Amino acid sequence: MQKIRKPKKPLMPGEMDKIIAAVPPPTEIEKMPLTTYEEYKEYNAVARRENKRLGMLRYPCKQCPVELHPHERVIIERKDQPTNPFPAFLSNHLIHFDKTLVPGKEYDLPRVVINYLVSLGRPNWKIVEKPDGSVDTYIDGYESRFSIRSVFTE
Repeated sequence: MQKIRKPKKPLMPGEMDKIIAAVPPPTEIEKMPLTTYEEYKEYNAVARRENKRLGMLRYPCKQCPVELHPHERVIIERKDQPTNPFPAFLSNHLIHFDKTLVPGKEYDLPRVVINYLVSLGRPNWKIVEKPDGSVDTYIDGYESRFSIRSVFTE
């Protein structure tokens, strides 16, 4: 069960200036180098922490470029339509990936995108009769739509 938060009191004029003045100088977060995947993760963690402490969005999270994500070479097969290409689109706080993939070809895909494609599936519904005679329907599992094989080369 989710905890319900009380709405914050509206700020009086000039209170926002006091809050911003009380924040330590943004030397740490704004001078952080963003050259690797781990540095992006660290920056986003610090930005979330600071935003929560301030109660406002001062430091937006930054998406890591696709080139810096850990990649894996895979072959993707599509089970429902084996010859049709499909658009793979994933945009979240970690990555922005938009590419059309052709089944049967090798791709170097970020692990985040591979995990996303594996999670896509069709739900298998199951109907259960309860002892009182009522019927309940729920998801029993998921049938995968894609077959993803890793490719190992020397």
